[in-house]
Amino acid sequence: MQSIRYYLFVLLCWYGLPQRPVRAQASEGWTLEKNKDQIQVYSRYVGTSKIAELKVECTIPGTKQQLVALLSDVASYPQVIYGTKRANLIKRTSETQFTYYIVNKLPWPVKDRDMAVQLSFAYEPAGKTLRIQANRVPNLVPPDPDLVRIADFSANWIVHSVNERTLKITYTCRIDPGGSIPPKVENFAASTGAYNSFTLIRDNLSAPRYQGKTFSFMR
Repeated sequence: MQSIRYYLFVLLCWYGLPQRPVRAQASEGWTLEKNKDQIQVYSRYVGTSKIAELKVECTIPGTKQQLVALLSDVASYPQVIYGTKRANLIKRTSETQFTYYIVNKLPWPVKDRDMAVQLSFAYEPAGKTLRIQANRVPNLVPPDPDLVRIADFSANWIVHSVNERTLKITYTCRIDPGGSIPPKVENFAASTGAYNSFTLIRDNLSAPRYQGKTFSFMR
């Protein structure tokens, strides 16, 4: 049952901790699920509950401005965020904070999941570190009887520049997908979902619409 929960979790969350050696990761309970193309996917579970945690560490071509532009482009999430069925902006409070609604498509017979999320950016000039945090916002959107509302969600990124055109990202996420999970969908490959998520982000950072963007909070 844990494998499908992790699969759901990979599809539903995409937003860290400083990178550490694999030996230290293992001592913290992280299991290395996939290591390919400079993308490492780790997972762990909190006790015997449904709460799952994911960590992705990767090095990808791009800039912090391109990443902020991509994550701010909610309308394009179905094209750039793995597993997104639809997404729409609810409210943009400022350049560094907005709230959106997202529906994630899951394999039949599992119902699609939905939630409202508040995402915020923060930049630390001293270390040239971009931090991104996302949290579920409960009761903001009325429930849909055809969907299962995600019960708990929080995630964050820590982003550094390796050089002018390369990013080093550490991403962690914690989620309870809610609802029941039929045993027949137990065998989905979780690590593939996480790998695909960051592959899509990597490949879309170079899209023309994300080039030449500037943000005042990172000046």
